[in-house]
Amino acid sequence: MGQNQSRHQAFSTDNITPTAATHANFCDIVRATLRAASQNRFDDVQFFVSQINDQSNKEACCIKAAEKAAMNDHFQIVQFLVPLINDQSNKDACCIRAAEEAAIRGYFQIVQFLVQLINDQSNKDACCIKAAENAAFMGHFQAVEFLVPLINDQSNKEACCIKAAEKAAMNDHFQIVQFLVPLINDQSNKDACCIRAAEEAAIRGYFQIVQFLVQLINDQSNKDACCIKAAENAAFMGHFQAVEFLVPLINDQSNKEACCIKAAEKAAMNDHFQIVQFLVPLINDQSNKDACCIRAAEEAAIRGYFQIVQFLVQLINDQSNKDACCIKAAENAAFMGHFQAVEFLVPLINDQSNRDAFCIEAAEKAADNGHFQIVQFLISCLSSSHQRENLRFQCVLKACSRLREDAVASLGLEPKWLFQSTTILRFTAAMAIEGRNSVLTDTLSRMQPARITQLLRLSITQRHVALAVTLINHERVSTQLVDLPDSTGATALMLAADAGHHELIEKLIDLGASVRAEDSQGRTALSRACEAGHVRAAKALMDAGADANHRDNHGLTCAQLAQRFDQRQVLRLLNPTELSDKELHQLLSDAGFTQQRAKCQQNLADWLQEVARVLTQDHRRMTGSYAEGWANSLVQVNGRTAADSDIDWTVLVAGQMFHLEGGCDRKGSCGYDTPLKVKEGHAQVAVGAGSQPAVTATACGVRPAQDTCHAIHCCSSFCVGRVRKLIKNDNCVHLVRATRPSSTNELRVSFSFQEKDIMRRLSTVQGQLFTLIKFIFKRHLPLTLDTPGLKTYHAKTLLFAMLERYGKSPETEAWQPHNLIALLKESLDMMLKFMRSRRSPNECMPHFFMPDAPLYFKNAGIGDDFDNTKARVRDRLCELRSDIGGVVDQLRKHVRPLQSEKFYFHPFTLLPLTAPPAVTKIRERSECPKKYYKFADVYSVVHECVSELQSESSDRNTRMRQLSLLHEQQWCKCAALCMTAMTHLKFGESEEAERLAMELQRHQLESGLKPQNIRDESRKWSLSDIKLPEYSDWAWRFCLPCDSPPRFPFLPEFTQTLFTARLSQPLSSHLYVNFRCLSWSLQAELLRNRAPAIAFDHWIEQLLGDPDLEELLTLAHYSDCREHVELSLQQMEMIEKERRVAMETQDEEKIVWVRQKRWRVSNRSGSDSGAHRSREDEERRLWARARLRRDGADLGRLPSSASSPPAVNCSFVLLCCNSIRTAC
Repeated sequence: MGQNQSRHQAFSTDNITPTAATHANFCDIVRATLRAASQNRFDDVQFFVSQINDQSNKEACCIKAAEKAAMNDHFQIVQFLVPLINDQSNKDACCIRAAEEAAIRGYFQIVQFLVQLINDQSNKDACCIKAAENAAFMGHFQAVEFLVPLINDQSNKEACCIKAAEKAAMNDHFQIVQFLVPLINDQSNKDACCIRAAEEAAIRGYFQIVQFLVQLINDQSNKDACCIKAAENAAFMGHFQAVEFLVPLINDQSNKEACCIKAAEKAAMNDHFQIVQFLVPLINDQSNKDACCIRAAEEAAIRGYFQIVQFLVQLINDQSNKDACCIKAAENAAFMGHFQAVEFLVPLINDQSNRDAFCIEAAEKAADNGHFQIVQFLISCLSSSHQRENLRFQCVLKACSRLREDAVASLGLEPKWLFQSTTILRFTAAMAIEGRNSVLTDTLSRMQPARITQLLRLSITQRHVALAVTLINHERVSTQLVDLPDSTGATALMLAADAGHHELIEKLIDLGASVRAEDSQGRTALSRACEAGHVRAAKALMDAGADANHRDNHGLTCAQLAQRFDQRQVLRLLNPTELSDKELHQLLSDAGFTQQRAKCQQNLADWLQEVARVLTQDHRRMTGSYAEGWANSLVQVNGRTAADSDIDWTVLVAGQMFHLEGGCDRKGSCGYDTPLKVKEGHAQVAVGAGSQPAVTATACGVRPAQDTCHAIHCCSSFCVGRVRKLIKNDNCVHLVRATRPSSTNELRVSFSFQEKDIMRRLSTVQGQLFTLIKFIFKRHLPLTLDTPGLKTYHAKTLLFAMLERYGKSPETEAWQPHNLIALLKESLDMMLKFMRSRRSPNECMPHFFMPDAPLYFKNAGIGDDFDNTKARVRDRLCELRSDIGGVVDQLRKHVRPLQSEKFYFHPFTLLPLTAPPAVTKIRERSECPKKYYKFADVYSVVHECVSELQSESSDRNTRMRQLSLLHEQQWCKCAALCMTAMTHLKFGESEEAERLAMELQRHQLESGLKPQNIRDESRKWSLSDIKLPEYSDWAWRFCLPCDSPPRFPFLPEFTQTLFTARLSQPLSSHLYVNFRCLSWSLQAELLRNRAPAIAFDHWIEQLLGDPDLEELLTLAHYSDCREHVELSLQQMEMIEKERRVAMETQDEEKIVWVRQKRWRVSNRSGSDSGAHRSREDEERRLWARARLRRDGADLGRLPSSASSPPAVNCSFVLLCCNSIRTAC
């Protein structure tokens, strides 16, 4: 460093010079000295130290600098600094620390110099001990040799030698060990030291040290113990030389055998064959040898050490032991996939029955892990052909579930298995999507043409479109047998029409399928397509010459069938024809279209999703409007689903993943797969999978329609830049079975998970804008103005474009309530602009996330009258844009203000109809998602109890044990009490059933959930916050999987009718049980002759807001009051009109029965013309009393009319007519 440093340069230990140091303070001088000592600048150190005048400061500086120098082997500096320390205690302390650091680094000259300067002998001993141990650990022999003799106290010297020798042995410093151990005078200490050091050396393989130490152990028992432990350690680590030396030194034979056994097992675990080969023959006792060989062979087998397994098994003398060993070892090897070991072991199993049992079990475990070469070998080892085929079937099932085409091909697929297992059929369908059909081709080569046609029908029924296309294109498909029907007379063409697969219809017609064939009901394929509402399918059939005027066995034409099932779009095909902002905002808010109620709806959807996941175990996710919380119903937000809406589920197919060009980064495992090209938002695949993305379970009873979409996972996101305009979440997309019009062999890219996330973040005004757009697109245009063509997804895409324009923040001026109508007008302008920018008559607007991908109008590509859809929609939108007031007027007629804040949510009627598993306990967990286990378990218990109560072999005690699980859950108490009473009736215990009926009289049920029961205002919205009330009974409506009418002969006749079996829709078949009305019926039947009489007033109070057909029928059945029967009929007709129940013949019969009873009670009770009080006054008075009664006040009974039965408050029902009508 130069001497001409600028006086303006900042002072630091980096730029300090002797000249600058004269002007520096003490701290700077110390830092400069330390740095100079570390860098071996001796002259600088001399200068800096000389500048310190105060002796104590100088000593402190010298101590620190000397230690730094010692750590870096700068002997000259240490030699200079240490003598400058005058205080002897400080000098000793400095020398000790510096010597210890120097010793561990091997700076012997410094150690030698410093130790000699320590004046106090005890300090010198302590320093020598610590320094010697450090030096021994690091292998610095010269330092150890110098330090140990300097330790004055003999006991300390011995302790030091012991520790230092052990540390040296751990690091293979033989010379140091050889020097230290003889210095230990006490023989017991020497033995102990040798034992510990030998064990450490043995495990590390330092044979020379082991050999030296063991010989120094004087006591034979100690030597034996040392040799045993050291030999085991050496065997475990594979140090053969040490094992070979140590084992013969063990004097006691029994100890030697025990050592050999343990050491051999440890060696076998780590594939040290030479050691195993040496040790096992040393075991003299044959039973011990057998036991050792068995355990060691099992461990070696699971790790795949074949040479060891082969050696050990042959040494087992007893045949039964050998069999047991071979079975266990082969089982382990099969599980881990070690084929060579399995191939060697299985033939050695002497007993054929044991061999067969083993092969079956081991093959299933090997199949679980995908070791199908082993599976094939084990199948071949079975003695019975029946066993071989059965095991092959089970293993093929497992291979199919993992989409292992190679394994299925090697095992072979029998034609009959395609009809026996949905898993195998799903496998062939998945392979067909990817164009990998070698297994299918081989199987078809062994099938008769009629059987292939049957497989074609089955694939269409199961919605496996790609498989059906593959079959149609196959050379072995018979054109003569394509119309071969099933037991109902349905042909493949009819089944394709049922499912709406127009592309299959076209291919089948090209193959020669007849459009004139009729099923057992006289319906053609066109008849069935019209009944199901599939416009494209109907159009394809009509283009092929299908007769639209054909009449079925009931005399109905296709148009009449479409009209009967309200299929308006099909009718169009068959018969072509040419507020203020604040008020609007308030109108929607009063109907519940607010962010707060949307959050409640989202939480209910999340709750339902999590319980469904527990039951189905397929990790499904709910998507669509029900999960998003907005516009699932366009009437009001109260938890109900509109009749024309549904619940959407997305299930990602396990084990299958595609890669998209432009999305996949081709890194890691992705580099081995070919990415799919994406054209206009559709991934191009080898074989198409159809254009129906979801399997629809149609609405049935109180259950809304449910669509289940089986999608295929993609490895990446797509169009990330567009996604991030609205949300930071750019998670992976997936592919669904949908195509563009007139296209095949492609899958649509879906962003439904991202869309759900965006919709859940909408503010009140943003959500209301979406509701308005959806109302126009889904209700006003198609129904009021007869101009269909737009879908909910168009509304959602338009909203996304508005969010992009004005941002997502609800604080933005644009997203204020006073701009709502302006936002709607601007949205319609944007929609018209989108439509004008697309030339094709089928294209509506660009996809938000994939701008190069067009969105199409509904039923695009059919042609004929549907080609005018775009023009009609555009004209209507222009009219609406110029007259927004007309839209608002229509909306005012449609939406209804909430009469109650409650949500009418009956989750156990909405779960997927999957047969739940049997449970033995209700799992109570608090963490998410396990806290939903208990709800799934309760559903399972209810299902099992209802099923078992119908069984003739049902056991009373078993049922009671099951029901006791439900009694602990207060939120389903009514269901538990009802089923317990039914159990008592089944086993003739009527008194117990009556006691429970009296308890049901006192029991209170919750009708609807308040918002505070659904959300926690104190915390942010999250899945973990969803907690439905635990201590009020809200779970009393259930839809349970069912495929046959219920049988409860032990119940009263009317009570039996309350178990409503809905079996007309295969995918929606269920048993509907309303435990509230079942409770009423049990009370009425069992307590018929007891006081108090039936409390009809209480029943009617509970009906306010949320009645169903069964409850209204129960009221009409047990009450002879004319007003009660009229109320029931009025509400039943309203439910039918508003389509709150998907009506069936049995529902219509219930309404007819109530009409007949009204006629009977009206004729019996006479006219009401003589009433002295006007109905208006009566309703006003009773309304006030009903409100009080419903809120918990006990007003006693109102006076009854003379014509009414005792205790029946007939006049009370007058207010209920209006209140229920309004609330519903």
